[in-house]
Amino acid sequence: MKIVKITLAVIASFAVSAISFAGELTVTGSAKATYAIQSSESTTTSEKGLSNGKGIGIANEFTLSASGETDQGISWAYAQDIDGSTVQDDAKLTLTLPTYGTLGIMISEGGLSSKYKWNVAAYAPGSDYGLAGTSATSHAAGALLVGYTNGSDIGGYNNFQYHTPEGLLPYGTSVKLAYAPNSQAASANSSSNNAGDAVANTGANGSNAQQVLIETKPMDGLDVAVSYFTLHDSPVALRNDYEAAHVAVKYAFGQFSFGAQVGHVVPVNTKANITTYAKYYDNMSVGVAFNVNDALSVSFTQEQSESNRQIMSETGTGKVKSSVETDIKALQAAYTMGGMTMSVARKEIENMNYEKAVDASETVFAVSLAF
Repeated sequence: MKIVKITLAVIASFAVSAISFAGELTVTGSAKATYAIQSSESTTTSEKGLSNGKGIGIANEFTLSASGETDQGISWAYAQDIDGSTVQDDAKLTLTLPTYGTLGIMISEGGLSSKYKWNVAAYAPGSDYGLAGTSATSHAAGALLVGYTNGSDIGGYNNFQYHTPEGLLPYGTSVKLAYAPNSQAASANSSSNNAGDAVANTGANGSNAQQVLIETKPMDGLDVAVSYFTLHDSPVALRNDYEAAHVAVKYAFGQFSFGAQVGHVVPVNTKANITTYAKYYDNMSVGVAFNVNDALSVSFTQEQSESNRQIMSETGTGKVKSSVETDIKALQAAYTMGGMTMSVARKEIENMNYEKAVDASETVFAVSLAF
């Protein structure tokens, strides 16, 4: 009996020891309640009913994170996101060596686009929520669909990443590279032994996705970010590879913050396409924010996206070019009390969804809680 007790005690001690060295587990997340009021003076079918648009909603997401270090000094970290539908949708596993940098495996995670690196909005960029929010389909082949086009991001694909180590380059410069071996959009919570999609490997958008992000701080208060994304090796049925490039700057001086960004998106289009399609998009965003005090901030932002369209026959004759620009102006304020932030955001949209004379507005009241 004593031998059994001693054996159990030894096993228990090993178990406690193993747990203490296995790494730490933390839970972080947020919850946001919103009341949105939408309105429009347009009489088009696409805007019908907006005058009565009043919606209440709650969104939440939390992240389970674990981290530790091996005997060889390799730091590791794992994170799994769970959204409001209790779906495990994003995950990442990273290994960091101080001298050599970080390697990562990302499942629908690890976006490297600099499209919002300019953001100084008190609530959020006007194109990133509600009316005219970014649409993943608005820049697909034959792109004339709804949404505000900022371009695709590697975070929408299961991918490998490498990040340069801190201190390697001057001015705090970092380089992040990503490669998705499959051009299929990422499936939520792809498990180990995932075989991918053989059709997507030679699919309409190319065989793989690649992205690079370079960030630097050339002077105090100034952040500069440049990113480039492409779907590579498009089949011969397409005119070109998909591309999205962005340059963003943000500067903080005293109580003021300033941001600006330019972007260029080239959607894929089939050679057989002779109807009107978007050849490319040119974007520009600017913003200014003022911190009244440690709790209250106000901001004004303006985002513009020009859809450059044309009708072109396969013979190259009969080209007709046109363009339309979506414009979003947003005035916002936010008040923070500990882990709670109360916000109000008002935006006006001209030529929404790249349709001329289609104008709308939206006011959002939000309460966000972080834990």
